[in-house]
Amino acid sequence: MFRLINRSALTAGIAVLFGGFVVASLPVAAKEAGEKTLRIGVLAFRGVEHTQRSWMPMARYLSTGIADTSFRIVPLRLQELRQATRDGSIDYVLTNPGQYVELEETVGIHRILTLKKAISGGISNVYGATIFVRADRNDIKKLSDLKGKVFGAVAPRAFGGFQMAWREFKAAGIDPFKDFKEIRSFGFPQDDIVFAVRDGLVDAGTVRTDILETMAEADNIDIKNFRILNKQTLAGNKMLLSTRLYPEWPLAAMPHVAAELSEKVALALLSLNSDSPEMLAAGYTGWTVPLDYKPVHDLFRDLELGPYVRQKPGILDLLARYLEWVVFASVLMVLIILHGIRTEYLVQRRTRELSEVNRELEHEIHERQSAEEQVRQHESELAHVSRVSVIGEMTSGLAHELRQPLSAIRNYAEGGIRRLQRNNGDTSDLGEALNQINQQAGRAAQIIARVRGYMRKREPRREAVDLNHAVEEAVTLFRHDARNSGVVLRLELAPNLPPVLGDLIEIEQMIINLGRNALDAMAGTNSNNMGRPSRLEIVTTGSDAGIAVRVSDTGPGLSDDALEKIWEPFMTTKENGLGLGLSICRSIAEAHGGRIWAETAETGGLSVTFLIPAIDPNVDEEADHGA
Repeated sequence: MFRLINRSALTAGIAVLFGGFVVASLPVAAKEAGEKTLRIGVLAFRGVEHTQRSWMPMARYLSTGIADTSFRIVPLRLQELRQATRDGSIDYVLTNPGQYVELEETVGIHRILTLKKAISGGISNVYGATIFVRADRNDIKKLSDLKGKVFGAVAPRAFGGFQMAWREFKAAGIDPFKDFKEIRSFGFPQDDIVFAVRDGLVDAGTVRTDILETMAEADNIDIKNFRILNKQTLAGNKMLLSTRLYPEWPLAAMPHVAAELSEKVALALLSLNSDSPEMLAAGYTGWTVPLDYKPVHDLFRDLELGPYVRQKPGILDLLARYLEWVVFASVLMVLIILHGIRTEYLVQRRTRELSEVNRELEHEIHERQSAEEQVRQHESELAHVSRVSVIGEMTSGLAHELRQPLSAIRNYAEGGIRRLQRNNGDTSDLGEALNQINQQAGRAAQIIARVRGYMRKREPRREAVDLNHAVEEAVTLFRHDARNSGVVLRLELAPNLPPVLGDLIEIEQMIINLGRNALDAMAGTNSNNMGRPSRLEIVTTGSDAGIAVRVSDTGPGLSDDALEKIWEPFMTTKENGLGLGLSICRSIAEAHGGRIWAETAETGGLSVTFLIPAIDPNVDEEADHGA
């Protein structure tokens, strides 16, 4: 039960008990022109019109019952009511208990009465808040389901319109200001929150306990369309409740109002019956003596609101309270500063030493970079020498390749001359011969250009390379040698391979070196293949790791010891070989971000494979956009 703590209200209550007849003797005559007007500020939680309609009969009753005094209802919103109490522009305050506690602390108002309300099962002078959702929201069945949802309330500072529910959220481990997607403030009237939940504008909302029931009785809503969260069951009544209970609204007097006048107001209001027109209009059953508002203080203390907001102490207060710790901290700070000075000296000395070491390292790095550059230049020179050497070895094959288009050109030219002589200078049928001469000359020019490009000494140039095309170009330079050696050359090129990023000449050099090595290995082995011709296979395949080119032969192969040493420079099994071909191939493969390896082929010969990563189309597009 709530405790009685207001002495003037107690006096008023006793006066009612023993002198209820006083109200009957109050003058009801017309007021004189010089009467004073008292303003009762009422929190308009359901709108200005509803507040005027509900409380104007009460103001007329007081004006009639108290001589020389006129009462006026002033509907106010939360901020307006706070401002009116600070300005002193109202005389009495009728508001929720939360705002009353705040104004009691800041302005000094004092309660004289507390409202009573009829509920199912009796009369109550306490109320709470209802947290509700639409009945068809199966995704929200408990308070924790509200995380990430939009919540409707009057305002964060509204007592029954948010703070009662906030306390329950905190008890459930929910911080509405962090866990909710949004707290949408609707202000007054609270009916708007109910409509917003019904229409799906918010996921859930909260109002004071009698709002849903009152709107249902007025046929504004169908209460079956809503479901109560955190539902509390009270013995003897069917109140829709989600929170703890708090005292009903108090009527409080401003500090400037005389105590005698407040006693008259209290006596007049306590004498009203529950069925009087004034109480019926207000929607309450009457008034009772002031209740104990400790539950409201508990809520504010729990949420650190109102009088219990944590105030940051001033500097002087902290110094006075923690003087010993301040002295200790000062001494400790001096020691830390001295240590910092010493540390700074040591750091500077160490920095100078490190700077000298860095200069030495930079010098070493520069020398190492110069050495690496020289190595790269030597590798480039060796690669060029290797290409020239390969061309020298393939001279007869290249001569044969050039001999064919040159012989064709000669034959077509002689045929054209004979036609001219036979036809007495008529050139009408020489078009085909001239066209063939042009094609064969172009073919010879392509062969010469390919050899020149392959032998040219230049800096590596990275570009998109089609490995299938590179294989076909490289094969043309040793196809004739393979034919003369009786070797069957077979290409198995996978279609639609993505390009790789590399230097075409260097990649062709790898293919030519591997092909020439295979031809040299199979030289003279046809007689040992039981009548089957030697075979050179070049296969391209694609995978997630990149594009692979495999060169396989049917030669004698290599021993395990030789397989481990073939990549070393100047390691060769040929009588006149330089031993640079495979070493250069490995350098080229690694320079392209790939690798190369050798293994025994299924046919018994040697199989050498190099793999180069394919160009990622997404990375390529981003690079194009960035450029």
